[in-house]
Amino acid sequence: MGRLCFFFIFLIPLLGVSRPGQTQSLFTLLSPKDTKVSFVNKIEENDSLHIFRYEYLYNGNGIGIGDFNNDGSPDLFISGNTVANKLYLNKSLNGKITFEDISKKSKIEGNGTWSTGVSVADVNGDGLLDIYVCHSGFFRKLSDRNNELFINQGIKNGVPVFKEMAVEAGLNAIGSQSTQAAFFDYDKDGDLDMFLLNHSNHTVNPFLNTREMRATPNPYYGNRLFENISENGKLKFKDVTQKAGIINNALNFGLSVIVADINQDGWPDLYTTSDYTEVDCYYVNNKNGTFTESLKKSFTHVSKFSMGADVSDFNNDGKPDVLTLDMLPEDNHRQKLLKGPDVYDQYHLLLDSGYYHQNMRNMLHLNRGTDAEGNVRFSEIGQMSGVSNTDWSWAGLMADLDNDGWKDLLITNGYLRDFTNMDFLKYTVADEQMKEVGKGNLNFKTYSLVQKMPSNKLKNYLFQNTADASKQFAFEDVSEKWGFNEDAVSNAAAYADFDGDGDLDIVISNMNEAVSIYQNNGEQKSLTIKLKGLGKNTQAFGSKVWVYANGIKQYAELYPVRGYQATVTSALHFGLGKASKVDSVRVVWPSGKVTMLANSTEKILILKEEEAGEVNKSETASVNTTFQKIPAQSIGIDFVHNENEFVDFKVEVLLPYQLSKLGPALAKADVNGDGLEDLFFGGASNQFGVLYLQKPDGKFEGANAQPWRQNVACEEVNALFFDADKDGDQDLYVVSGGNEFEDQAPEYRDHLYINDGKGNFHEEVLALPSMKNPKQCAVSADMDGDGDMDIFVGGRAVPGSFPMAARSYVLRNDSQGNTIKFTDATADWSKDLLNPGMVTGAVFADLDQDKKPDLMLIGDWMAVKVFRNTGNAFTEQLPAELSDTDGMWAALMPVDLDKDGDMDFVLGNGGLNNQYKASAEQPVTIYYDDFDKNGVVDPVCTYFIGDKNYPMFSRDEMLDQIPFLKRKYTNYALYADATLTDILGQEAVEKSKKVYCKQLSSIVLENKGDFKFQIHDLPEEAQISRVSAIVPLEMDGNNRTGLLLAGNFSCYRVQLGPCDASVGVALRQVAPFRFVTVSPAESGFWAGGEIRSGVRLNNSRIVIGVNGGDPLIFEQTGQK
Repeated sequence: MGRLCFFFIFLIPLLGVSRPGQTQSLFTLLSPKDTKVSFVNKIEENDSLHIFRYEYLYNGNGIGIGDFNNDGSPDLFISGNTVANKLYLNKSLNGKITFEDISKKSKIEGNGTWSTGVSVADVNGDGLLDIYVCHSGFFRKLSDRNNELFINQGIKNGVPVFKEMAVEAGLNAIGSQSTQAAFFDYDKDGDLDMFLLNHSNHTVNPFLNTREMRATPNPYYGNRLFENISENGKLKFKDVTQKAGIINNALNFGLSVIVADINQDGWPDLYTTSDYTEVDCYYVNNKNGTFTESLKKSFTHVSKFSMGADVSDFNNDGKPDVLTLDMLPEDNHRQKLLKGPDVYDQYHLLLDSGYYHQNMRNMLHLNRGTDAEGNVRFSEIGQMSGVSNTDWSWAGLMADLDNDGWKDLLITNGYLRDFTNMDFLKYTVADEQMKEVGKGNLNFKTYSLVQKMPSNKLKNYLFQNTADASKQFAFEDVSEKWGFNEDAVSNAAAYADFDGDGDLDIVISNMNEAVSIYQNNGEQKSLTIKLKGLGKNTQAFGSKVWVYANGIKQYAELYPVRGYQATVTSALHFGLGKASKVDSVRVVWPSGKVTMLANSTEKILILKEEEAGEVNKSETASVNTTFQKIPAQSIGIDFVHNENEFVDFKVEVLLPYQLSKLGPALAKADVNGDGLEDLFFGGASNQFGVLYLQKPDGKFEGANAQPWRQNVACEEVNALFFDADKDGDQDLYVVSGGNEFEDQAPEYRDHLYINDGKGNFHEEVLALPSMKNPKQCAVSADMDGDGDMDIFVGGRAVPGSFPMAARSYVLRNDSQGNTIKFTDATADWSKDLLNPGMVTGAVFADLDQDKKPDLMLIGDWMAVKVFRNTGNAFTEQLPAELSDTDGMWAALMPVDLDKDGDMDFVLGNGGLNNQYKASAEQPVTIYYDDFDKNGVVDPVCTYFIGDKNYPMFSRDEMLDQIPFLKRKYTNYALYADATLTDILGQEAVEKSKKVYCKQLSSIVLENKGDFKFQIHDLPEEAQISRVSAIVPLEMDGNNRTGLLLAGNFSCYRVQLGPCDASVGVALRQVAPFRFVTVSPAESGFWAGGEIRSGVRLNNSRIVIGVNGGDPLIFEQTGQK
């Protein structure tokens, strides 16, 4: 896949064999001499053919698998870029995989132009498999590019013979730059239609005339849809692209298309990937011959340079998940060699220009089901699953390779020349340009320059799905263990059971090397299902199959175009582990008819649609959910949080994430004594906060008096209702935070508003100390036992000096009569509480049963801390179980989960779905000091890649913050392997201050009494994103407290991407401290977006505070 256009616009103006003495690996790489498959996709560059002339030069060829002679064995077709296509008949015998080259006999060698993707299907419905070959390449005349359709004319002496009929069928697509085609029955009329994926060849400026380009159809570069209109035995297709709603413009750089019923409504949908800036497309079938592009309704972000893709149910929950590949390297060396500056401005300019959230890494999108609005929703968990970083990746295929019942993952990798190498882009290219311009030659992009590009072969990847009862989202890299341990430049891949032994073998196309064929040596059992359809859809494309065996439910859908430029076997494969039979098989055919089998011991099932039973009436049953989402405005709440446009990265270059986007504040209380709980929402800087009073009908109206408006400049990040003046009503403390202003700015002052008992408030300006630093939380308790409420206020970070902690405060209530006064008594109560860390949450609770409120704190880059209240002081306790809890804590909720009379605690953390994997042994660390002595704190975040600790930041970012390093790191290669000690020197690193993150899981702390705790991790679904809001409540009538969790945080650096996988999590407590997840489709708790807070009202409503949006309101309608 080319990256040339993109990088020049913005930067210039397998393959292992089992080894002797080792246990045989799962796969063995077979010799071309043995397989008789010696195909080499040869690319010979020269002055007229090189990457500057055709930027997709290294994208590779295609593979197609199918039983072309109807003998029951899968055969192999391979397309060639500059060489002839090849067709190999399967001649495997007695476990030996071998083929016969019948290319000339079968007449499929092609027209000699650049062949790319391969589609295998019975296009004319005569029971014989046909082959469609896409074409692209560098040709000056449009007529030199024609796709080919090889129609199978029949079997002669065991050899299928083909006739090229693309023009007659209307599928030659003259002039198109085509990547892949997919045949499917989109209109469900019984025959196969075709989607054609194309790519542009323009040097596109994504910011120039974007709206006009997006609206302008382009038949050569835009994707196209063809309807099958064959009649009277004459094969014919017509272009229905515009009519069907398919986006068809020159911004498109299509690299993969997958057909699947993604939203499970019984109709085939489409997912297409796109290179460069144009986003992927998710087309929902409208069931009337048209599609609606719906990516933004279902996916929160996607791959940046999307390449190969697959859609399959990897976690066996019956819903199709989506995999897309990109080009983020696994190792630090290549990350740093290929990575430039963090492109915040460019990223947001793309968003402003109508593009979408895209990040350069593989994405694994977990299907969460269909929400109340009818949109299927996905959570992107590629980083948590361990599959996000596989370098320049092409084919991604999900299949059960070890026959254990769980789909594993194959990823091919490699690019012939590294023209994203930053040294090449910034220095080699610049030098060549100056040299050629000096000669009067403005064309410096020559073959001579191409030869100076670095070239690297890379390993292909195999990931084993390691799902078990406790985790379902984890993959382990078993590439070398399973037999992939040599480097290559690989593109297309496909799988099939070539030797008929019940497991999947693999074929991979390599550039300038022979095709790799891997024989699977697995010994576990499996079931193969071959489907025979009715009418013209003879292969039964679109059939769905469920297999129940060994306590596992597996789901598959028959569409064989998968991965990248390839067609896999159309025989559906299900691993059974050690099971000798399947409990049941259920097939829903394209017609809607159903086949059911039970207790089958067959290894191969051949099922026919004509023998199927009644039509399937419904694939989805209606569910009565526990929660129902209601529009906030329908109950009178018109508050919309409007985050200001301050960009922290402009001030603090090395921040890992922004600190200015932590609101809105949200608090509840009955402020007017009517027995109904009211709500306060705090505004962003220069936005009014609002107090809403609840009415008897459950609706709300704004209070008459809103005195906080006079403090509109403040960023209201938290709020606390409590009785400050002992008059029996609820007063309001508003916490000011953020990161927009300099330290000690008046905008950071907190504010205390006193209630007259009727819901009318006024500010007591002199009641609080100055406290002009950012803060994050406030809690109240009578800490000194004098009958009034005191306050602890948690400070966040010193503006401009992250991660230095801002002041925290113990505020003693010294009010007398009508004079309300809170005194800063922090030093008196505990000097450890002056700067305990970047505090994000606090709770007063009696942890030792002495009737005095003790204090628990959480924070950013700090451990959970607990302080014993001695009556006149807080003394920090150091429970061993909290010693390695340094985390990115974002929420803290006390709740008695085991009903033993003391408070347990639920803690929301940053989550496990990120690039850095924190542990006590390998913590994420921020080293901070004024390393270059310019009066500014330099925070350098590091994390482990393998067994070494490297800086997070690219060379450009580090040199921008610490300029003296420019003398040391004059190129990217010097920086690529540097640890922080290498960069700054051991003395500077040792002298620097440090904060750590050792724990990123959200947890429950079981209170064991007297400051002893036991940690319980929350389920996997609670770990896929940051948890910022925790609402305890009973959900199912079992007298156990459940939990609602929400969060997300999209304020990270562009290179890290948004942390936005959560759609809301409902947890049912089934035993003390043991929770199970209730799916959002079942619970109705769909709480995606930038969640910061949540409360439950006494009328069973849940209110969720959203940064930059409307609050979410849920009605608890029933108990599950």
